[in-house]
Amino acid sequence: VDPFETLGKYGADATRWYMLTNAQPWDNLKFDEAEVDEVRRKFFGTLYNTYSFFALYANVDKFDPATPAVPVASRPELDRWIISLLGTLVKNVRQAYENYDVTLAGRLIQDFVCDNVSNWYVRLGRKRFWLGGMTEDKLSAYQTLYEVLRTVALLAAPIAPFYMDRLYLDLVPGAQSVHLELMPDYDESLIDSDLEERMALAQRASSMVLALRRKVNIKVRQPLSKLIFPVISEDVRMQLEKVKALILTEVNVKEAEF
Repeated sequence: VDPFETLGKYGADATRWYMLTNAQPWDNLKFDEAEVDEVRRKFFGTLYNTYSFFALYANVDKFDPATPAVPVASRPELDRWIISLLGTLVKNVRQAYENYDVTLAGRLIQDFVCDNVSNWYVRLGRKRFWLGGMTEDKLSAYQTLYEVLRTVALLAAPIAPFYMDRLYLDLVPGAQSVHLELMPDYDESLIDSDLEERMALAQRASSMVLALRRKVNIKVRQPLSKLIFPVISEDVRMQLEKVKALILTEVNVKEAEF
């Protein structure tokens, strides 16, 4: 495979992202064009779709990023979770860059966008953007997703300079370039490790139940009567109890037992 042909076919940013996140720069890399295409679809495609979803409804509702922010403490738990996770991401990515570990930085950003923003936050909260009128809940959803996208553009700019510059300029009115901005900072007080832990449990439990459904060919639209959680400690039981309703909705089961 000629890497220069791949560069022209998939773009510089997708090629660079693949090469830097697939292996450490000092390691040998077995170049695979199919994996470059996967990066283009999985990461850049997911980020593009997330931005497109945001822009579609933000334009309809004439969302203004300069509107006074809804206090984080007043936002729904889903918003507080992704804001906390975003703070943790900023903290870890900045540390990775400062340690010259670009591979880790890219992987952290990619996992955050694909697993947490797209597959969990946007999917679970998309109905909030459909409601008529700019309620506080809807404004909170817009402001949260806007901050997530803006921060991702800043964090990923060193690896994908062209794509992230376009994304940043589309998001921030009057901005000249993402490369003229400082790296984002984070507010330690907004990082809630307890909330992150229980949401991770909800994600893991939902994923396991959905996998079991697929294994025995019981489709999600068919409701089941009971889900039994084996718990290893009282702490885990309490954490699962707090996200029980979310899990049951995700997997279409009527009740849970611990």
